Amino acid sequence: MRLGLLVNPPDQTQQIADSFTMRVFVSNVDNDLGWNVSRLLSKTIVGSRREEEAEEEESDEHEPSQPKSVVKAPYTIVGTLTARPHEEEGKDHAEEDYRARMVESGDRGRDAIHRDAIEKLALRGKVPSWVAETVQANDRERLKDVLLSCDVIVYDMVACLDEAAWAIQMLSEQADSFAESSKTFIGVSTVMTWARTKVDPDDPDAFLAEDEYRRRKPHPNFKAHLAVEKDIIKFGKKNALKTYVIAAGLQYHPGTNIFHHFFKTAWHNQPLTCYGDGSNALPTISLDDLTNIIVETIETTPTTRYLLAVDDSKQTLMEIIKAISASLGTGKVKKASKESALLNKELSQADYDMLLVNLRLEPGHVKNMSFEWKFEAGLVENISQVIQEYKYARGLTPLRVVLHGPPASGKTFFASRIAQHYDIHLIQLNNVIEEAVARLERRVAGNLTPEEEDDDVEVDKELLEELKEAMHTNGRYPEEHVVTFVRDKLRSMPCRNQGYVLDGYPNTMDEAKDLFGASDDDEAKDDPTAPKVDEVLGPDFVISLDIPDNSIKERIMKLPETAVAGTNNTEEALTHRLEEFRAANTDENTVLNFFDELEIHPIVVSVWANDTNTVMEIVTKHIGKPHNYGPTPEQITEKRRLLEEAKAKEAAAAEEERQRREKEEAERQSKAATEWGARLEEVRKQEQEVLEAQSVPLRNYLMKFVMPTLTSGLIEVCKVRPEDPIDYLAEFLFKHNPGNQ
Repeated sequence: MRLGLLVNPPDQTQQIADSFTMRVFVSNVDNDLGWNVSRLLSKTIVGSRREEEAEEEESDEHEPSQPKSVVKAPYTIVGTLTARPHEEEGKDHAEEDYRARMVESGDRGRDAIHRDAIEKLALRGKVPSWVAETVQANDRERLKDVLLSCDVIVYDMVACLDEAAWAIQMLSEQADSFAESSKTFIGVSTVMTWARTKVDPDDPDAFLAEDEYRRRKPHPNFKAHLAVEKDIIKFGKKNALKTYVIAAGLQYHPGTNIFHHFFKTAWHNQPLTCYGDGSNALPTISLDDLTNIIVETIETTPTTRYLLAVDDSKQTLMEIIKAISASLGTGKVKKASKESALLNKELSQADYDMLLVNLRLEPGHVKNMSFEWKFEAGLVENISQVIQEYKYARGLTPLRVVLHGPPASGKTFFASRIAQHYDIHLIQLNNVIEEAVARLERRVAGNLTPEEEDDDVEVDKELLEELKEAMHTNGRYPEEHVVTFVRDKLRSMPCRNQGYVLDGYPNTMDEAKDLFGASDDDEAKDDPTAPKVDEVLGPDFVISLDIPDNSIKERIMKLPETAVAGTNNTEEALTHRLEEFRAANTDENTVLNFFDELEIHPIVVSVWANDTNTVMEIVTKHIGKPHNYGPTPEQITEKRRLLEEAKAKEAAAAEEERQRREKEEAERQSKAATEWGARLEEVRKQEQEVLEAQSVPLRNYLMKFVMPTLTSGLIEVCKVRPEDPIDYLAEFLFKHNPGNQ
């Protein structure tokens, strides 16, 4: 424990006091366990969970350096990261994408839960704001100095087993150097070191107690963890080093945990798979409760050195999967062989081992700790709250949109675009009615699903007859039944998970009240704070498409007759529909007023003054980002493949264009060279003709005056054969030159 100066605000400078601080090292402060342990410690005042001891007070009185006024301060956190900090990364982190953005609802209690769930979701590679210092785990010299400077060391043995083994060995060797100020080492292990411990085979409810830890037998893949656990306990026998092993159950929380695959699959409305018969009991614990156990151990330093951190539940794998499926998904669970789990890319080998373990464990010391358990009864008993936090943290709240507008204004087109962009469900009135009637006909025919075997189909038979009679008499189904069908559809799990876009319904105030209105019971009416809209069904956004009737008619007139024939878009039918819509949507009685009164203010978008892309930009800007997981790895791979193909096609087209241009340039240059050669040849020919023409007088002169004398001289040389024929010829020409004569 260290003394540090606490600086008070300027108006309290006369009350300057000293404070005790403790440095706590937490491994991997950016993974789920390290993030939440460090977060809770940073909010915990040193000693706030520890009872005052008389021995400490007496020792404090005898210390002359002890300050007169002591102010307690929170723990100071240092730690390592599982990845480099964001500032050193050259790319975005996918982990940030699934963390929700806080949107205030006005309900303080709900907003507090929402904000807390978001803050507890770890971001890999990001240094939490409450961590004072981080050190690279691979820099052992620097890490050693940091560990020796800390009062408490907490290691996640599942995430960094080798580092934890090195750390406890090093601290044991250095124990003499900090004999005056003892250190506490906590290794957070796993119940998998108990996986093969034998119990009474004749007692199906037999369990293993915490005080039996000396005879625990590990799963073959967790023998190294058991060895490190034993080292931690062994090295803790020194006075200067207190050591604890906390064997944690299978952890569940909003982050990436062993059960996340089942939550994700259920949220996507797919049946869950139970590997094996599912009768194996799984020891579990909420990450919030595990975090409190670790902090309580730091604060109270109990005499028990080995702690089992599990909740009271002894639920089986099948019970957990059924609870997740029923509360978040379709409610369907199928069985598969244990070996098929290895084919699931979402499950690691460690996940496979943990999901198939069969352990009934009874905790000991943790049951006597002073903190208030959050999920003491286990995952199944608290599934609703667990799912709520899961949705809050990951931003998986449903996105509910109502699209309003006159007939033939493009509602269905834009509803489809919105549903595709946000990956939510497109709800169209005709389809909902057809599905409901088809379901009634199936049930009346006796084709019941296993879940429907105990249902009374007589009610369905009466309803189906009433619907058919109304359709035969009036040409439409009764409005009260239509509203019921739509309400049931919006209450279905897919719409409650992802959300919906409701295409062109409701159209009147009465339809909107019947569909979205809150409960009409007396208690709700007397409670002024009760919501006026059904919180499960009520829309988040209302989009109203605005377009004049003339523009609608012009648009329909441009369509081919084959597209209009047999629809409600003939000239007479369309005019009638537009008149009905305008009559039901005056300024006083428009259905938009219903939403406006509920402070769900509609946004009006002009579809005749903007093109389709501009309309979608306006709508998506108003609604914001999607509320889902985003693209799957397969979709990301496919998107990258398409982008690469597009780039390859673009590069190929560019290369083809370059080659075409080069070919054209070569042809042009070749043609130009040919033309240049032809012109040059013509010039040469003309020059030759000029030269020849210019040489005629000279030729005539030579033939008349030079060649006869020269010929005579050469003949004379041949006759005489002088010793110097050149000189003789020159003399001959000089003498017989016609000019001299």
